[in-house]
Amino acid sequence: MFRFKLQRVLDLRARKERDAATALAAAQAEAEAAREAQRRLEATRAELAQQATPGAAPSVGALRNLGFLLERLDEQVAGAAEASATAAGAVSAREDALRAAFRDRRTLDRLKEKHEGAWRAGEIAQDRALMDEIALTRFTTQGQAARAAGPDADAEAAS
Repeated sequence: MFRFKLQRVLDLRARKERDAATALAAAQAEAEAAREAQRRLEATRAELAQQATPGAAPSVGALRNLGFLLERLDEQVAGAAEASATAAGAVSAREDALRAAFRDRRTLDRLKEKHEGAWRAGEIAQDRALMDEIALTRFTTQGQAARAAGPDADAEAAS
């Protein structure tokens, strides 16, 4: 039975790869949530700016209030854009970690396949050697039995 000596290491690398994939999925979810928050804030700001241009002339107080609200929304949009960019950077880092974990695990997988192939080749060579030994033993015993039977057995076998 084949036993890979580095199986524990391979299992740890596979586990690390699964953990990296889970972390990547979480980072992608966070990045999507940050992008969605940014889109909502931008939509709210655009809606508020559109409401500021009705047909009637608004009062100075209303314009100041609107300007204040637009400034705050601009700050929130900038903060959301920064959070979105940070989340995108985290996704990129997690993708790199996943690629590295995959590469490390795949390297050990290839080594395991190579060792298993060598083990199989050794097993096949042992089986062939055993079969050759059996065939040689059988040939030798049949030859001895034929010689013991004498020359008459050879003549009868020839007819």
